[in-house]
Amino acid sequence: MLILLGCVLTLVVALVFRFMARGAGSVNRFIPEMTLGLYGLLTNLCSIFYGTAIISDEIEGKGLTYLQMRPLRKSAVLLSKFAAYLVGTVALIASSHLILTCIVVTHSKLQNGIFFHIGMSFLYSAALGLGLLTYGALAAVLAVRFKHPVLWGLLFVLGWENLTIQPMMPMGIKRLSMAHYLLRLYPDYKLSPELIALRGNEPPSVWVAFLVVCVLTVGLLWLASRIFREREYLM
Repeated sequence: MLILLGCVLTLVVALVFRFMARGAGSVNRFIPEMTLGLYGLLTNLCSIFYGTAIISDEIEGKGLTYLQMRPLRKSAVLLSKFAAYLVGTVALIASSHLILTCIVVTHSKLQNGIFFHIGMSFLYSAALGLGLLTYGALAAVLAVRFKHPVLWGLLFVLGWENLTIQPMMPMGIKRLSMAHYLLRLYPDYKLSPELIALRGNEPPSVWVAFLVVCVLTVGLLWLASRIFREREYLM
């Protein structure tokens, strides 16, 4: 419901904008800024709410007792549920973004053709998918370690991550956040200087940012699997 509501909301905003926008500048900036703003927020919320539910729902619903009686490795249970979370969220968000793109490309003042913007939609979806992957791995760690993982997750993505991307923050602090590397992987197309400034004065290269995201994801999933495998949960 959270994902569907967020996706429908963005499509309603796109429809209203499509029939009310007149300036070429605002039309050409709409998709990049909409993706970074609303879709970025939706990605963060989905990662925390859906990612923490991977295990917390099993614990609260007593389903973990049944799973522990099966000849299944606990790490396999965690990783398979994480894969289902990732496929489901990426499919819905990517589909919503593609529909949004098809709505906006009908505007006469939008530069470049429809195929260019459809290709950009796939790039945006890939960048959002990396956010779902990394923040989802963090949410999995919170779910297996803490009693109220959603609260800790919201404090991290809406507190720490929003604080560290501010332009006045030094690069040493920015490098301690996931958002710093995910922003570097976001396409530069039609982004305003103010949004590009969120990366800081010395942003990492694309390959370094991608490597850091991959290492963080693997490390967090390994940590979540180890905690989940070794911890005894009281039902």
